[in-house]
Amino acid sequence: VNLFFLKKLEEDMLNKIIIFIFFLYISRGITLSYSYEPDRKKPIFLESDSAKWDEESQKSTYRGNVVVTQGSMLLTGELLIVTSRNNEINRMVITGEKATYKQKTVSGKIINGEAKKIQYYVDRSKIIFINKAILTQTNNIVRSNKIIYNTDSENITAGDKKGKSRVKMTLEPKKKDNE
Repeated sequence: VNLFFLKKLEEDMLNKIIIFIFFLYISRGITLSYSYEPDRKKPIFLESDSAKWDEESQKSTYRGNVVVTQGSMLLTGELLIVTSRNNEINRMVITGEKATYKQKTVSGKIINGEAKKIQYYVDRSKIIFINKAILTQTNNIVRSNKIIYNTDSENITAGDKKGKSRVKMTLEPKKKDNE
């Protein structure tokens, strides 16, 4: 009877240790996934051929070969107007024959975008692509005159409410592991 009791006790302890290690592993994974710091909390670096700052309006203008980086985010264009509120950047509008956007998402996907005008609302995690807009995620492509992309949720809205802007999409089927 003692031997049976000891064996049962060992099995119970072993199960408890396995469950403990499992929960420890899971909670560590959750901690790691939430420790990712979003790009919007990182510093913004601006580079251009010329720059002008207006203290009163809290607007700055950057002209010529504009490059903006913030973490993994990259914006390029010919003209950038940055608007601040309380000395914090809240909006950037970059224009050019082909203004571009590139960023790695929290889920690890690469998003590429281009348009003649890109409005980046830093405080709202929203990017609006206007005029000949294209947004690419992996092999999926969205084309429209207006595309709205939320960087936090990775949601995309394309077209306009009036139906004057056609939306064209190319969606690649998910490939199976053996293909």
